[in-house]
Amino acid sequence: MENNYIVNMTGIEKGFSGVPVLKKVDLKLRRGEILALMGENGAGKSTLVNVLMGVHQKNGGTIEIDGKVMDDYNIQIARKNGITIIPQELALVPAISVAENIMLGARSTSKSGAIDWKTMYDKAQEVIDDLEFDIDPRARLDSLPISYRQIVSIIKVVAENARVIIMDEPTSSLSREEVIRLQKIIFRLKERGVAIIYISHLMDEIFEVADTITILRDGMLIDSKRKEETNQREVISLMVGEGLLQTQETLRKEIEAEAGNINEKKTVLEVKGLKRKEGGPEISFVLKKGEVLGITGLVGAGKTELLRNLIGIDKFAEGKIFVKGQEAEIKSPKDAYKYRISTVPEDRKLQGLVLMRSVKDNIALAQPYRQSIAKLGIVNSKKEKQDAERSVEQLSIKIAGLGQRVGRLSGGNQQKCVISKALLTGPEILMLDEPTRGIDVGAKTTIYKLIRKLRDGGVGVILFSSDVAEIPIVCDRVIVLNNGEIVGELAGKETTVSRILNYTAGGMEHGNGKEERTQ
Repeated sequence: MENNYIVNMTGIEKGFSGVPVLKKVDLKLRRGEILALMGENGAGKSTLVNVLMGVHQKNGGTIEIDGKVMDDYNIQIARKNGITIIPQELALVPAISVAENIMLGARSTSKSGAIDWKTMYDKAQEVIDDLEFDIDPRARLDSLPISYRQIVSIIKVVAENARVIIMDEPTSSLSREEVIRLQKIIFRLKERGVAIIYISHLMDEIFEVADTITILRDGMLIDSKRKEETNQREVISLMVGEGLLQTQETLRKEIEAEAGNINEKKTVLEVKGLKRKEGGPEISFVLKKGEVLGITGLVGAGKTELLRNLIGIDKFAEGKIFVKGQEAEIKSPKDAYKYRISTVPEDRKLQGLVLMRSVKDNIALAQPYRQSIAKLGIVNSKKEKQDAERSVEQLSIKIAGLGQRVGRLSGGNQQKCVISKALLTGPEILMLDEPTRGIDVGAKTTIYKLIRKLRDGGVGVILFSSDVAEIPIVCDRVIVLNNGEIVGELAGKETTVSRILNYTAGGMEHGNGKEERTQ
């Protein structure tokens, strides 16, 4: 039976700057097995797979590949043994074609040494057709939407004939149809004997694809179970503890109990007749003081586009925006700050952080905040440090110190830094775009509790999210978009996952989605 293990990691230890990150972790992977690696952000998942990839050198333990102990182990040896990764942050070259990205490590050349473009395009097209994706191999990568780039990353790894594929949040940018197609590819690879380590925070996906579920917490192996021997609740409990599950249930009960009080509150934001382009659908809604308004829909429904209109990044063709009853001229995010509107963007790494800078520098990065603690142009460094320390404590950000580079933090802790930066501007209206995408259950719950705390303090919050499961937990009211149009509105006990999904699928419930909108 031991010979069936393509990977056998035993007692793996790894630390950074004297801080232990992995504490005697075991991971065993058989040929043709799909192993889901689960845990909170900061649990050690990324570090463990980076040790397997040879990116990080272990401090202790053994790595066996095909039963052979690897004494000297690095990236080259990992790749030579067919171990590869599809990272969460795509490792592709934007300015070249799809085919060039797919064949990046194996470009076809002629006898003269020149690139054989026809052969390269033909080979890329062959792999694309085999996986049943509709992508032009000649298209420049940066001309494609992010979901298609994710697909290209997957195709690239398949083309390399890998024996072990690590998939880190592979569906974070995919639509449900694309997820289903990816799952078919995964099962096809499994039949070929390819082993897959699947890292995801989406429970439904895990239980759809995994054979084995391995759970890490605080750098330690908590348990490893066959899928049929466990359930979602047990897995979450092993990841974060029973207390966090009860917290989510409590949040939902509070929302239902207070549903009738929202309409009595003052309006802080009103959008009237907003049209993104001439002849397009019209969007109108209000946000109350101390309300959490969810805006949801499938990928491509227009959530992020609406946010960009609201904060002045993109112009809209028609309509007006009112803040506290006064018409607002918002032509840029800087203008939005003047109206006490702050935003947490969708892409934390590209739009929310400076990865080479420290935790403190990133938390204190927003210009309105820096101006508020400056005198004669000189920032009060003592105040800056105190506020950063308070933010770290408030959001339970796991760091080695304020001077730690933010790029070295887990995704969940990076997201908490982005949120902290927005909060230091003192917003009265806070807009969050997919704030829990790609982070674990524990980090999500921390953010949910923070949102409710801000709401109780009178902040109006708009949560743009495609995760319909989180909407009922945190939102007082939800607006559902479909192709840039409001197709439904739900509040209080009406806000259920099934009703939201009904609207997102086509905007129909009892004949017409708009009939049940709550005024």
